[in-house]
Amino acid sequence: MTFSHPALLALAPIIVLVLGSALTAQWRRYRRLEEAFGGRNAARRLTSIDLHRFPKSRLWCLIGVSLALTIAAAGPHIDFGPTLDPEQPVDLVVAVDVSLSMTGNDVAPSRLDRAKEVVNAVTESLTQERIGLAIFADWPYTVLPMTDDPELVRFFTASLAPDLIEERDQGTSLSLVIKHATEILNARHRPEAQQAILLITDGEGHEDPALILDSVAVATETGIRIWTAGVGTSAGSSLMTTGEDPVLVLGDDGEPVVSRLNEDLLRSIAIAGGGSYHDVRGAAGLRTLQARFRRAESASALGGEPVGVALWILLLAVPLLFLEGKMDSGGVIESPRLNEPRT
Repeated sequence: MTFSHPALLALAPIIVLVLGSALTAQWRRYRRLEEAFGGRNAARRLTSIDLHRFPKSRLWCLIGVSLALTIAAAGPHIDFGPTLDPEQPVDLVVAVDVSLSMTGNDVAPSRLDRAKEVVNAVTESLTQERIGLAIFADWPYTVLPMTDDPELVRFFTASLAPDLIEERDQGTSLSLVIKHATEILNARHRPEAQQAILLITDGEGHEDPALILDSVAVATETGIRIWTAGVGTSAGSSLMTTGEDPVLVLGDDGEPVVSRLNEDLLRSIAIAGGGSYHDVRGAAGLRTLQARFRRAESASALGGEPVGVALWILLLAVPLLFLEGKMDSGGVIESPRLNEPRT
């Protein structure tokens, strides 16, 4: 487990000390009350609480609550997925699908707009790495060769649009773009750098999956690893033509063409490529993807799979707080019952 803000963990012993001191002060007041009531038994009959014993159970509950709150505030996350070595430099080619299917609006404002946001977020995580930018539909194109200027990558990303690809080249060829990205990496290969490809696409194409996986195998043989980022939904979206007067794209049967996310294919590519697949429609998936490419100097930044980790830790604190409150009010008796009869 790693943390977004590990420095906050230093607050845990301080909080435990403060709570322990407060509980000890309260217990001393209880001892004075016990004497005022005429002794232990009389105080027990009047308050239903054993004021004589130190409330160890309450202390343990408060320690558990303080630790849970401190850990949750520190931003815990657990990441079991494959990542690049944070100690080595990275050469990454980001390949963005700009085919007509990326105009789908099942991801707001559109699949392509979300893909641009993903590129921007990833390049912000890779401030000291080399990044190349490619686009593809039925045929891949190099937009930007390998550069160590992430601002330049974001500049070119802003202008990506489906009409950059000629109509005759519309489609989605994942095998060709993987081959093309491999060529971009090998053109300026650094022996000390890790090589990676990130495909941002809905995965919808008409290629034989075996052909795609063959291209993945060729890339991995040279040490390149492949990650995939899925943009779209299984429910899909109808498509519109590009241009000033867009209309619905109709199939041969006259019905609107619906484009759907091919999550299974993207997951298969990532597994075969030694990387991992990420659904980047939401913030959590995007943070997970960013974590795959972080370097050592930014290891404390938020990454991994944080969703649910802090929440479950906070949920653990709730029953402990409830139990401690019941003990304080006398609803739960910590000590064994005294043998003296109650009157």
